Amino acid sequence: MKFSFKSLLVLAAFAPFALASCSEKTQENAEATAESAANDAAANTEAAGDAVENATDNAAAEVKAETAPTAGDTAVVRDQPAAGAVEETPVKK
Repeated sequence: MKFSFKSLLVLAAFAPFALASCSEKTQENAEATAESAANDAAANTEAAGDAVENATDNAAAEVKAETAPTAGDTAVVRDQPAAGAVEETPVKK
């Protein structure tokens, strides 16, 4: 197959445009990949924050349930001198 000088010149003139369009497509793909990665990171951070918030709420609810006063939990305090801390509980009726 024989190429003329004119054909090679046209091919040489067209080659930079073809290569530029390929690199533009590659750059667009890279930008899309980076944007997708940023969106994934943001979603994962949001999910982690929600998990921490839920765990904190659950722990607070457990502590509140464990420290809630129950019947017979009250102490009678009398204003009288003592050698140390004295605590009396009322007699159950």
